[in-house]
Amino acid sequence: MRRVVFVIACVVAVLSMMAQETTMKLGHWSVSVEETTGKATIEHDGKVVIAKSEAEWGLNGAVATFSSLSNITTEQADWQDEFGSGKRVAVSGKTTTEPITTITHTYYIYSDKDYLLTDVVLEGNSELEINYIAPIHTQSSSRMLDAGTCYHLWVPFDNDEWVRYKTTKFGSTHDTSYEVTALFNNDTRRGLVVGSIEHDTWKTGIDATTQSDNSMSSMRIYNGAASFAGTRDIDPHGAVKAQEISSSKIMVGCFADWRRGMECYADLCATVHPQLPFAGAKPFGWNSWGVIQQDITRKQATDVSDFFADSLQSVGFHTEDNVVYIGLDSYWDNLSLRDHKAFVRQCKENGQKAGIYWTPFVDWGNYAQGVLPDGSTHSDAWLRDSSGTPLKRTGATAFDPTHPGTQARIKKQLEQFVEWGYEFIKLDFMIHGILEGQHYDKNVHTGVQAYNVGMQYIADLIGDKMFINLSIAPLFPAHYAHSRRIACDAYASLGNSEYTLNSTAYAWWLDHCYSYNDADNVVMKNERIGVNRVRFTSSYITGIVILGDELTDEGDAGAKERVPELAANNEMVQMAYQTKAFYPVDAIEGSYAPNLFMYTVADTTYLAALNYTSQRHKFDFNFDRLGLISGNEYVARELWTGQEAVVAESYEEIVPRSDAAVYKIYPRPANHNVEAIPGNTTRCYYDTYVGEVRVKGEYLLQESRVYNASGACVATVQGEHDAVDVNRLPSGVYLLQAIDSAGGSHTLKFVK
Repeated sequence: MRRVVFVIACVVAVLSMMAQETTMKLGHWSVSVEETTGKATIEHDGKVVIAKSEAEWGLNGAVATFSSLSNITTEQADWQDEFGSGKRVAVSGKTTTEPITTITHTYYIYSDKDYLLTDVVLEGNSELEINYIAPIHTQSSSRMLDAGTCYHLWVPFDNDEWVRYKTTKFGSTHDTSYEVTALFNNDTRRGLVVGSIEHDTWKTGIDATTQSDNSMSSMRIYNGAASFAGTRDIDPHGAVKAQEISSSKIMVGCFADWRRGMECYADLCATVHPQLPFAGAKPFGWNSWGVIQQDITRKQATDVSDFFADSLQSVGFHTEDNVVYIGLDSYWDNLSLRDHKAFVRQCKENGQKAGIYWTPFVDWGNYAQGVLPDGSTHSDAWLRDSSGTPLKRTGATAFDPTHPGTQARIKKQLEQFVEWGYEFIKLDFMIHGILEGQHYDKNVHTGVQAYNVGMQYIADLIGDKMFINLSIAPLFPAHYAHSRRIACDAYASLGNSEYTLNSTAYAWWLDHCYSYNDADNVVMKNERIGVNRVRFTSSYITGIVILGDELTDEGDAGAKERVPELAANNEMVQMAYQTKAFYPVDAIEGSYAPNLFMYTVADTTYLAALNYTSQRHKFDFNFDRLGLISGNEYVARELWTGQEAVVAESYEEIVPRSDAAVYKIYPRPANHNVEAIPGNTTRCYYDTYVGEVRVKGEYLLQESRVYNASGACVATVQGEHDAVDVNRLPSGVYLLQAIDSAGGSHTLKFVK
């Protein structure tokens, strides 16, 4: 009898607990809140996404949790804001000790969205001091992803020190991601995307632990992330002091395709702070830091301007509105005032806009007694840590963005650039301006607040007079510049291209926040043509296109010949006009770049295939993964070579070693006659860009002979090979006769 009573009591207790839960449902989402603890469980289409999450907040490690509050209440209401219309549920409670604080944790559900939003507001009866708020904190397991290969995406805070984005498999250790992360199934592409969409006050970190069964066992999304390894900070995150303190608004989104989820996240960020307007077209141009670097002179700068006018603009390498930007980087002060004005004037005469470079928050000389335009010293304006020590990065002291001396320095220099006639500015080492430290403006408590002050000051001074491009900068805030370099410095090598494309693969979506991404300087010098083609392609599929070779009268002859050859490919230029950053077809594990990227415009799919290896690579173009319809006929045109084929189902292509191919795939017009070539058929073609006869398809060549118009054999290659080098042969008509490794014979007539 006692056992029966005990069981009944347990059932009553469970029912009582179930009754103390408030649930709000709308569209795909439901949020259920335990009224006694304030813990919330978030579901999407009936699957638990985040279980029993409760807010946390505190100062320097002293943390309070929502479940410790008294008088917890919930309130539901209809809701409408700039993100959509729907419902909200607000969960409130009070602290029991001074300062008496009301904490309100609100969830916003929208009727037709794949995401919900949440934030936390703290209101005290006296001033609060907080440097940590976690709107999402759960240590309960959930599983929203199906069986398959699941990844966690690590996003860095900035692009300093050649940092790479990284994916790690579920069940591995995942580093703190900054501002946003995705947990996704790479097979189905279904994914969870979470991140901060407001970047006015806080640096946001995201910690997650996962299990190999594709479950998530914990997650913490928190404001107040600061560390030397992650954000370059020495001091803890600055503490906000006010009677009312708000967290950033956090997005929690579930998407059929995690790639669309990342773009949705970026669009929400741009809803909070829209892109800085730019009336012009995507920039094409040149920057002196590619090869010339510290040796830049007026003659070199004007030589480059003339080279562009004579050899590049004339073949169609320019913006869609017929402009190019010729930019001076660091060491522009090698030029005199007269030099700058003459250079700008020549650029205008050549149909160009002149660009310049500066580091607004950096004191390279570390000269304490230097005098700033307002009469203060450099030492006065330096940003210092909590012990009073000036903060340095890369050997240079940081200026405090809120100090009048820093702002006077910025005003003087930017007004000078505008007066000289510059219309493009690259602002570098921006990370110095977002460090935590002691700021002159006592209403500024955090590095992000200080950075916003400094960047707003810059944006107000420049107005619409210049295109603003950021380098070595945090991902956010993004609304003070037109573009941002996707990675760190990159030059000519294959490794540089692969490094850059690692960032493009996992941060392409940033051009929903900025107008464009930037793949840095495209350099040809000292590399073979295939590597050059990879470098060009990496820029075309990332954003703005900025060349970097020494295109002067005394510059490298090979580069000056190669650049016009590649830049004259009008189909690639037109593709760049029509597209923004390409996104990966699939993610890969680790910190390397995937080798397939795509972008769709109307009924046309552009597909970039990049071979980072020293061996030819066979690519599988899977119709399902590319969003193409099996059975429909498509023209697949390779834009670098002009080779075409008709395809109606998944097929394969071979890309030579250390090279790139870009395919334009579109429905075959009724009157478009292209011979349909199965993907596994071996065929030979002459590649004018590399001066080689090449083979594509399943088999390598075993023996090749090249005959001139007189019938004399002028070249022989034996043993397995994928190319015959004919660069040394004089111009003329030639015939290739070859046998492949399967015994098939090939004949190709070509004109060199």
